[in-house]
Amino acid sequence: MISKANKTNYYEELGDKFEEYMSDYDVERRQHLIFSTLLKGNHLQGRQVLEIGSGTGRISKTIKSLGGELTVLDVGAGLVAGVARGLHCQGVVGDALCLPFGDRAFDLIISSDCIEHTLDPVLAIREMCRVCAPEGAVCLTTPNRIWYPVLRMSQKLGWRKYAGIENWIYPGHAASVMRSAGMTNISLAGCHLWPFQVKFTRPLLKRLDALGRWLYPSMINFGVVGRK
Repeated sequence: MISKANKTNYYEELGDKFEEYMSDYDVERRQHLIFSTLLKGNHLQGRQVLEIGSGTGRISKTIKSLGGELTVLDVGAGLVAGVARGLHCQGVVGDALCLPFGDRAFDLIISSDCIEHTLDPVLAIREMCRVCAPEGAVCLTTPNRIWYPVLRMSQKLGWRKYAGIENWIYPGHAASVMRSAGMTNISLAGCHLWPFQVKFTRPLLKRLDALGRWLYPSMINFGVVGRK
C-alpha cells in the first residue's frame, strides 16, 4: 500500500500487525477477481510483471507461481525487502504516484487495494498506464466509492481501526482514466455485494461474486483491466 503524506511510514510502523488488517477471505476473493476473472486466459509465464502495493506479498506469491518475472513495489522498505527476499524477486521502494521506471517498462501491472491509500488515485492509475508496454495490460482492484459512507460510519463508531489514507473512486471513473491514458478493451468486475465481515453469509456472497461482471457497480470492491 502506498501513500505520500505524513502517513508514508504508516505501513512500516504496523510491523507484525500488518496482517491483522487483512482478511484471508477478502484476499482470496480479490485474487479470484484478478486472476480468474479479469486476467482469465492471460499467461504470465516469462512476462515482466510489476506489482504495486505488494504489502506482505500475498498476491505476489500467486504472480510468481504463475511464472511471472516479478518486480514488487511498495512504500515500505521493510515490506519490500521481506517479499523480495522470500520470493527471490526484484524489490523496489517507491511511490505509486511517481513510479521510478521508464515508459513502457512492464508487460503487466497488477495492483490490489492500493490506489485508495494514495493522495491521488487518478494519478496512480495514469502512472500504471505509463509504464505499461505495448500489448501489455494494467489490472487493479480498489473499493467502490458508492460504499464510502459506510466506511465513514464505521470509522466514527470505532469499528474500523485502520488509520491510513482513504481515497475511494467509482468504477466508471477508474475506467475513464484508463481510457484517457490510452488503454483499450477495458472491462470491469467486482466482489463483495455486502460486507464480507458478516461471516455466516459468505457462502452466498461468494456465489454472487460469479455475477461480478454485472453487479460490480453496487459491489464493495471492483476490478478494472485495460490493455495497451
